[in-house]
Parts: sequence; C-alpha cells; structure tokens
Amino acid sequence: MYQSISEKAAEEPLLSPQTPPQTSASTRRRKPPKGLILLWIALNTIILSIYALPRALHTSKLSSSSLEKHAWKSLKHHVDLLSVPPISREEFLTRQRTLAAALTSAGVDALIAEPSATSSYYANVSSSFELSERPFLIIIDKDGQFSYLAPRFELNRVASLSMVYSSKKVIEWREEESPYAVLKRETGYGKVMLDEHVRFMIAAGLHGQGIDVVPMSEEIQALRAVKTDAEVVILKAINRFTLQLVRALQRSIKIGMTQEAIFEAAGNLFTRAGVGKGYWAIVLFGEQAANPHGGSKGKVLRDGEFVLIDIGSKLHDYGSDVTRTILPNGASVSEELLGVWNTVKDAQSAAFEHMVVNETCSVVDGVSRKVIVDAGYGEFFTHRLGHGLGLEMHEHPYLNGANGEKLKVGEVVTNEPGIYVTTDQAKKMDKSVGFGVRLEDPILVTETGGVPMTGSRAKSPYEP
Repeated sequence: MYQSISEKAAEEPLLSPQTPPQTSASTRRRKPPKGLILLWIALNTIILSIYALPRALHTSKLSSSSLEKHAWKSLKHHVDLLSVPPISREEFLTRQRTLAAALTSAGVDALIAEPSATSSYYANVSSSFELSERPFLIIIDKDGQFSYLAPRFELNRVASLSMVYSSKKVIEWREEESPYAVLKRETGYGKVMLDEHVRFMIAAGLHGQGIDVVPMSEEIQALRAVKTDAEVVILKAINRFTLQLVRALQRSIKIGMTQEAIFEAAGNLFTRAGVGKGYWAIVLFGEQAANPHGGSKGKVLRDGEFVLIDIGSKLHDYGSDVTRTILPNGASVSEELLGVWNTVKDAQSAAFEHMVVNETCSVVDGVSRKVIVDAGYGEFFTHRLGHGLGLEMHEHPYLNGANGEKLKVGEVVTNEPGIYVTTDQAKKMDKSVGFGVRLEDPILVTETGGVPMTGSRAKSPYEP
C-alpha cells in the first residue's frame, strides 16, 4: 500500500533537539569549493562575452554616433564653404528704396506685413517673432518711410529687434483702442498692399476702417524672387555644403541602419558645422519613398533598397533644399530600379536645359514630365517640378503645369522630378514591392542658362 508524503510525514515523530539528524550517503557529499564556483562563473561570463562582442561591435557600427563620426572625417574639410557674410545694412536699405518705387508705380500708399519672410527681406524682422491676436505690423510706404504698429506694452520688446531702417516711425496703440483705427488716424492711408502671408483678421480690420486693401502684386513678389549677388553667394554656400553632407553620409551609411540614425547623424553634422538651427530632413528607405514626403518611421535599411534623403538647413536665414536617391557603397538594387533612377535623372536634365531666361514655368515642368511619361511612369510623377528657394523653403516662382510666369535672371528654382510607385500599385504591375526616386537641385537662372547651386548634379546612386 502506497502512502502519500503527507501521510508518511504525519506518522514519523519529530526529532528532538538532542537527536542528531540521520543523513544519507548523498547528503554527506561535500560541496564544491567556493573558488571553483567562482571560476565556473567567470568562464561562463567570458564565453558569453566572446559570443556577444561581435554583435555589440556590429550594433555600434550602425549607430547614429558612428555614422556621424565617419561622415565628419570628410565633411569637416568643406565647412569653409559656409564662410560667407550676411546681408549688409546697405542692401536692406536698397531693397526698401526699390520697394518704395514699385509701390508708387502700383498706386498704393504702403506695403504692410506681419513678421514673415517679407519683413525679414526688407527690414530684418524675422518670421520667428511669434504672432498673436494683437497686431504687430511692419510698414514701408511709397516714400520709403519705415514704420511699425505695435501694442504700447510691447514697445520695448519690439525695439530690441535688429531692425534695419534709415529712419523709423513708431505707431503705438493702447489696449482700449482699435489698432486699425490708430493706423488710419496716424497715417491717413487710403490704399495699401498686403503681404501674401498677412492673416485675414488684419485685412478685415483695415477694411473696416475704410482702407482699400489689395493683395501683393506679381511685380512686388518678383522683387524677392529675383536674388541679389549677396543672396546668391549665401544660397550657393548652404546648398553646396548640404550636398557635401549628403555625399559624406552616402559613404558612411551601412545596411542595417535605421532612418532615425541617419536623421540624427545628419542633424548633428549640420550643428557641428554651425548651421544646425534650420535643419530638417526626410529619410526614406525602399517602398517608404513611394510617399514623396514620407510619413512612416522605424524602418531598417536592407540591401536592394534605395535611400531617399531630402534635406536642408539655413545660413543667414537662407535655406538649402537638396534631394538625392542613393545607395551605400557595396549595396545594390535591381536593374529595373537603376533604370528608374536614370529616367528621373534624364527628366531632371531635360528641365535643366529649359531653365533659361523667359522660359515659361509650365513649359519647364512639361519637358521634364514628358521624359517620365515616355518611359511609362507618367502617372507616378505626382507633384510639380519645383519651387522658388530663398528665405522661404517654398516661394515664387513655381514650376507647374498651370503657371504662365516667365523665368527671370537671378531666380533660384528647384528642379526635382520623381517617380513614386506604392506597393499596391507595384503588384498591379507584376512587381513585388513599391519604390520612390527623386533628384533635386536648386538652379540659378542666368543669361547663359541654369547653374546648379549645389555645384554639381548627381551622376549615379553611388555618386550623389
């Protein structure tokens, strides 16, 4: 008859304190020496370390800090590109005089702007100044007089801005007053032109005081669209440096890296060069690039995928905007994808040849688009060809099929064709996965043709 452990234990008397416990042969075995245990632990630790070390070293090579360190070795030799002066005081005053003459020709009393690219262009009042429901207006009239309207309690803060003017007139308004009524009373304006970025409440307030309000004309827009020599120097500097940064990344990116590692490293590289304040970037792998501006995150780069980097920063408030679709050294894609890359390059080249004085913006867009249409990818070129670049990332003129403007000497306009095929679209074409390819260079329009502000255009995915 079998007994349970509990039953058996219940029948046995408890040992008295004086009775030595009975021990079996197994319990009499000696414990291993402490030193031997420690040696066993140490040996296991060493073995685990030997297996883990290669993985740790591999992971460290894929980090943003490793990418930054490797890329900086070559990029640091190009930092001198950024050693160019900001816009001079005299140039600001010349812009104001030019604007005054244009306002006279337009038959308006003044141009009114809020803090924006326009106020930055004419008076060095940055668009970073925070807007509120209380109007702070920058005004330049047809006589060249610089004025600003501001709340009384904000006058000291506004006065601390690095505004540029030959003389100024301050129009203050108290909280118990209508700022628009004060402006009408102090200036007597009958007709004003508003900057394109002015909020509707400003237009409504002025109109409510009987002031005729008109939108910014194409002629006034063109004053900022056509770049001066000093602006061109700055734009060339920041765009050439940006391309050198992309080239440094291309030589340093490895299969297995994440989007976030590349994004972080690029930002740190701009910061090390002293131009990190305006940094932005879009980093996309493989089928992610089928969405031109991305949206998804967390992807790890695999062989067989392109890396699309659309990137820029600012120098003296002027921006860069450069896109390259690249492959890391040693990586590869299919012949078909290489063919798509070359089609986009051909489309960019076709547009480049037409970026000349007096060419119509819609025509430039059209000749680039035709190359992609003829290659069978027309429906997958889903955006306009380009946009103006300067104090704003996107400004006049725009290269699209509806724009009848003519290109002017001194304008800087991006040339950025692309082909974007989602995975769903790819499967309908008997392809397994989607993809996206874009190439972008800002182009200076000159009397003799277009000039890449980057210094040179892409030659291949390995030579951005």
